[in-house]
Amino acid sequence: MSSTTNQQNPMKLFLKVLFCALCCFALCITLYGCKAKAIESNHTIETVLNQKKDSVKSIVINGAINDTLKIQVPKVQTAKPECDSITKAELQRVLKLLNSRKKSGDNESGIYYDSLRNQIIAWQKIAQTKNESTATNKKTVYIKGDKLIKYVPVKYIPMWVKILAFIGGLAIVFLCWRIARIFI
Repeated sequence: MSSTTNQQNPMKLFLKVLFCALCCFALCITLYGCKAKAIESNHTIETVLNQKKDSVKSIVINGAINDTLKIQVPKVQTAKPECDSITKAELQRVLKLLNSRKKSGDNESGIYYDSLRNQIIAWQKIAQTKNESTATNKKTVYIKGDKLIKYVPVKYIPMWVKILAFIGGLAIVFLCWRIARIFI
């Protein structure tokens, strides 16, 4: 009898080995799904078009001008001294008609005869002027370069898949236990 107690049923031994093999197989499948994927890389050539716009603005301001021109009228002398007074009187009458004034914005000009000083006076007032000019420089730059993009996947396993995997593992363990119990 002692020899029969030391010997085990070969069927029980087979089922124990089969149970252990199935457990190892299920563990390997579970761990295989968790391994990291290889890093994917993508190599592209990128062309960048860059435009630069530069402008320079220059402003020139000219000051206001006040100018006066005075012309002295000489004494009238003719070949006949008796005609000098008549000529002088007519010249004075004509010069008194000389009176003109023009105005546009801040600019003015005029001309008149000053009989006390015996002068023709031309005057002008020119306001300040401002000149602006803008020079624009446009430059286009082309840059060509390599770009290496690496994609690192992040493994995401939804919760419902994890629950179903756990239930499936429990089912396999239960079936193996039931089958082993029948033969053991």
